[in-house]
Amino acid sequence: MKTTNLLFIFVAIMSLTSCGQLHVVTLYVDTTNIEQGTIAANANFGQPIGISNEDFTTHVRKRDRIIWDAVSVSNPSDNVEITSINHISGDRIFERKTGIILPESFTDKGITQLLVATKIRTRPAAQKAYLLEKYGLEFTVTGKEGTFLIDPVLKAYR
Repeated sequence: MKTTNLLFIFVAIMSLTSCGQLHVVTLYVDTTNIEQGTIAANANFGQPIGISNEDFTTHVRKRDRIIWDAVSVSNPSDNVEITSINHISGDRIFERKTGIILPESFTDKGITQLLVATKIRTRPAAQKAYLLEKYGLEFTVTGKEGTFLIDPVLKAYR
């Protein structure tokens, strides 16, 4: 990636972190081998061995921001695009409005990188130590039929 692109990304991230912490959650996808029945084996968040995608947890606080990114680990010319992020169960922690961050700024070698961002909107009340939300992260892959789903967890603290 060019130095100017890296500098622009740095400035964009710094502006997002002015209130709260920034969390970047990157989905790594083996775009060559992924199929509907092999999502767990061919897509992950870079978590340690023994932690499933369903148990992968991002720890957040109110006013933190999250950016979801998705990349191909097997073919850099394949595009992995996050198409939606939806509540599945538990508390509703993040703002429902998610947005794409400046896709034209994240182009490298002709490949456009789409990033999805949102903000944490709530925190636990006095009687709870934390809130927990299971959410569905849907994504598509160049040359593959349909939409793939992974359902990780957000855990919000005071």
